[in-house]
Amino acid sequence: MTTRFTPQGIAEMQQLTKEYASFSRSRSGLGNVLGGVVGLLVFGAVWLLGQGPAAAAITVGLTSVWLVGKELIRQRVYRCFGQAREVWTGAPQRGHRILVLLFTLLLCGFAVVIVAGGWLARPIGWPYLLFCLATPVIAWRYLYTTHELSMGFGLLFMCAVTVSGHMPELLGLLIVPAYAAAMIPLGLHEHRQFRVLATRLLIKNAVRA
Repeated sequence: MTTRFTPQGIAEMQQLTKEYASFSRSRSGLGNVLGGVVGLLVFGAVWLLGQGPAAAAITVGLTSVWLVGKELIRQRVYRCFGQAREVWTGAPQRGHRILVLLFTLLLCGFAVVIVAGGWLARPIGWPYLLFCLATPVIAWRYLYTTHELSMGFGLLFMCAVTVSGHMPELLGLLIVPAYAAAMIPLGLHEHRQFRVLATRLLIKNAVRA
């Protein structure tokens, strides 16, 4: 059966497509859930193990799992109707650019302190320098939302601290589970939104067939 396109039907389909594309950038769904779980696991591991190779390995490993896993989830779970890239303009894009720029300036300043202060003469200085250099690149390319930026910054900093053989201060350590606790319900809510959206898209495609 073939149906005629009406202005109302076209507008609805455009809105559905826009919502579908939002899962390529501004909504992560289960990727946020993964980030929350990883944040809680990292917090627990560092809290229980303190400083040492085991805490460093767990922190770096789980952080890598989140950074790679959330992008795989985007591709495998939220691209089931094909590729659709969100057109990012206006306030969301400006907000992201401002936040990442602030992070970048802060980290560049920290990198200058590390080099000028002679930190690189000791092995512990290199993890911090790598953190300063890698975090802006990761943030610009893979951390799209405020939650992802905050969680990513916290986890990457904890990687630098634990790899250098130190224990994060309590305040810095608590940032990770605080954002983790917020990301899990947010991700579940976004995933439920996608399931509703997917049902509507299936119905639309069935009607058009």
